[in-house]
Amino acid sequence: MPETSICIFGEVLFDCFPDGRAILGGAPFNVAWHLNAFGERPRLISAVGNDAEGRLVRAGMSDWGMDTSGLQTDPDHATGQVTVSLVAGEPTYEIVADRAYDHIRANAPTADCGLLYHGTLALRSARSAAALAALKAYAPPTQFVDVNLRDPWWSREQTIPLLEDADWVKLNRDELGLLGTTVGDGADDLLRRAERFREDYRLTGLVVTLGSEGAL
Repeated sequence: MPETSICIFGEVLFDCFPDGRAILGGAPFNVAWHLNAFGERPRLISAVGNDAEGRLVRAGMSDWGMDTSGLQTDPDHATGQVTVSLVAGEPTYEIVADRAYDHIRANAPTADCGLLYHGTLALRSARSAAALAALKAYAPPTQFVDVNLRDPWWSREQTIPLLEDADWVKLNRDELGLLGTTVGDGADDLLRRAERFREDYRLTGLVVTLGSEGAL
């Protein structure tokens, strides 16, 4: 059997703060970065612009020893960006639309993908959604869906089929409430709701993040 790989699909972007700082991130990028630190060799399938930010992403990945074979350059769209601003002392986030990661092409090497991780944000565009569908057509043995619901960039109709295809899912407490089945009426029903969610979607495992309270 040929050696299989971990494929990470989705956004890479910069969080841009009012003080001028720009922090490289995006959930799929962060997962690939940390898996690389643990000695894995994930293939990040994403896109950056033909701009200074895109060159910073590629250089950072190369310096960290990451596989860049799945990182595309889109000549027509800028690298992803989230603008962070403060309103009455509280941060607000503008996920800038129509960026390079919204235009991921379905041309990445995928036949050896043993585990496919993907989020939900990059699927706001039809082109990147089609690229993910092409990846899934290879029927990777394990699929991990990292739910990231950000208005107005998600719909229940698009998200539910992703959960139905998944083996593992990660979401937060609020997302569990939005996507799961209501069980009981007490605050102590979180575990029951999580168990019901895992059963409904026939998951191998479910991770529910709880902010400062950790995760289950």
